[in-house]
Amino acid sequence: MKIRKSRRISPLRTVIVIILSLVIMSGAAFGVYTYLHNQQIATEAKQAEDARIAAEKALADAKEAKRKEPVYITLPGAKQIRATVDDYTHPASMWVLVNKTHAIPTTYVPSSLVLPDVEERADKSSEERSVRADISVPLKSMFTAASADGHALMIGSAYRSAALQKTYFDSYAAASGAEAANQYSAHPGESEHQTGLAVDISTVSRNCYLNECFTSTPDGQWLAEHAHSYGFTLRYPKGKETITGYQFEPWHYRYVGVDLATALHESGLTLDEAWSYLQAALTTLQQNGAI
Repeated sequence: MKIRKSRRISPLRTVIVIILSLVIMSGAAFGVYTYLHNQQIATEAKQAEDARIAAEKALADAKEAKRKEPVYITLPGAKQIRATVDDYTHPASMWVLVNKTHAIPTTYVPSSLVLPDVEERADKSSEERSVRADISVPLKSMFTAASADGHALMIGSAYRSAALQKTYFDSYAAASGAEAANQYSAHPGESEHQTGLAVDISTVSRNCYLNECFTSTPDGQWLAEHAHSYGFTLRYPKGKETITGYQFEPWHYRYVGVDLATALHESGLTLDEAWSYLQAALTTLQQNGAI
């Protein structure tokens, strides 16, 4: 029997094998490390993106909550009311102040003028018998309630364009002088009638028609007591002439909505006097991003 001699592995070969094994193991380890490192980077990137999205959503939610945050107005002696979200300086605003120091553009025309379903002076033009659609229903409700209490109200004058207002003012100025006329008539752009929210109210009988004595009639007294319940405020009260800039007009009513009209009635303030409170509310609404 022949005895086979074992083959000896040379030291060099062993070293080479070990080195190759180490290289392979190192490559595998590096691959694993690279994979895990990339996974960690991807995870951290996703976490950062998720955090960014969450922060942006939280900021957007906070802004939305602030935008929706109610703003309140408290006139002296009146119950607190919630401010409407609107730009009160715009001529179309229900709360816009129009007077000698707060004029609106003479080019402004309300977008929705309608003939209200109430008694009106038939000899007036359809334009001057019109009001903004917004106040047509409350106006009819007020006239209906007055009728139920035995009063036959009538609109003597409603919307007036700047051109028509100029015609009126020029006529009055020619008769009594511009300064005197400006105590009971407004320059174009300074009249509430141009907003479509103001009405001169009388009775069908025209008893004390557009006259100060209207305040002593049952009809005038009913209006003074109840108009605010329908959103109308007596715009030029007695004793407030230096504030409003116009003489006492117990027939001139302006729509501002039930809440504000009631607050004005309770406080005894005119819209002019309440303007600073409205401006403060408007500033807060703007800061909150509501407007």
